[in-house]
Amino acid sequence: MKKLNLLFLSLILSTFTFAQLTMQWDGNFGGDGTDVARSAIQTPDGGFIVVGSTNSEGSGKLDGYIIKLDARGNMDWSETYGGKKDDEFYAITEVNGNYAICGYSISKGSGKKDMWLMLIDNEGQKKWEHFYGKDKDEEAYDIITSYDGNVIMAGYTKSKGAGGKDFWVLKINPNGIGKEQGKIIWARNVGGSGTDFATRLKQSPIDSFIYVIGHSTSFGSGGMDLYFTRLNPERGTARGKKYFGKKNYEHGNDFCFAADNTFLLIGGTMSDSKGYFDGWLLKVEKEYYKEWEKTFGGEKDEEFVSVFADGDDFVLGGFTQSSGEGNYDAWIMKIDKKGNVLKEHTFGEEGNDKIHRMIKTKDGGYFMIGESDSRSDGKLDMWLVKIK
Repeated sequence: MKKLNLLFLSLILSTFTFAQLTMQWDGNFGGDGTDVARSAIQTPDGGFIVVGSTNSEGSGKLDGYIIKLDARGNMDWSETYGGKKDDEFYAITEVNGNYAICGYSISKGSGKKDMWLMLIDNEGQKKWEHFYGKDKDEEAYDIITSYDGNVIMAGYTKSKGAGGKDFWVLKINPNGIGKEQGKIIWARNVGGSGTDFATRLKQSPIDSFIYVIGHSTSFGSGGMDLYFTRLNPERGTARGKKYFGKKNYEHGNDFCFAADNTFLLIGGTMSDSKGYFDGWLLKVEKEYYKEWEKTFGGEKDEEFVSVFADGDDFVLGGFTQSSGEGNYDAWIMKIDKKGNVLKEHTFGEEGNDKIHRMIKTKDGGYFMIGESDSRSDGKLDMWLVKIK
């Protein structure tokens, strides 16, 4: 990119303590346009590969953008990928020493938008790419490596199903040769007459099922409800699904497996909010019965985007407009198993500093991934925050 900014807040600005976690550094990466980070993975050297999109450089309007950072937040390399139209990356997973990245492409494929799956090596060199979809729109928002070494993507399709968008989950062979490479092992779509799409998926270490969270306007109690389901890892068949929400709009953004064989579901709710959306938590038993729910927020917009179990407690990452230094600020919170707040903190500057995902790091810390215009020379920069 044309300009890179990296500020080590542990040395220059104020630090904060959060259950013995300290902000080590944050970095802005971008040019004179819009550069957004969507997800990341930690590499064996302690650094990170970050995926997202850019229109500051590349071949088209938006290009898929990947940067590699070392453990201190210095850039090792960056690459853009795409054609003359819009192409974006949303998520990344490791596969046999390489990295599989998913998103969508308008530049290539069969329809208006196709799911885009790319495999790169650890230097960012493309090994192959495949596109999945038909005559309409498809996007992939998340990807995991399954226990059998394949990859599973989740998002939506408009080319098949009962409504405008159906949630779509695909299991893909990333290791084949020739026609087997990138071959669909199974694909499942679920939905109704409205909009249904998957946002995050994980494989359970207990029963090996693929659990999926998302949003739905086809089913539930209100305008949009959170949905949660599980799929058989061998065939993709759905084994029960549940919708949570009230009269208004709810988002399902992430979940985690709890120590007591239950789930914590997170997202945002308008139904009982003090402002626009509030951060929303639901503790759900293994048969999907709701144990409790909590909302957190002020008079403006809040959502939780990532969650991790920490023993019997939980750590959540999100964004808030109601508190902090600027318009949007990053938001981190620790709660106990009953949903009581143990610690919370916001951080950012005077502009918009918003995260889209948080990952857990090998040193017991967290890495937050998003966008910022507080220190950007363009419209938005990738904003990356390392906490330990």
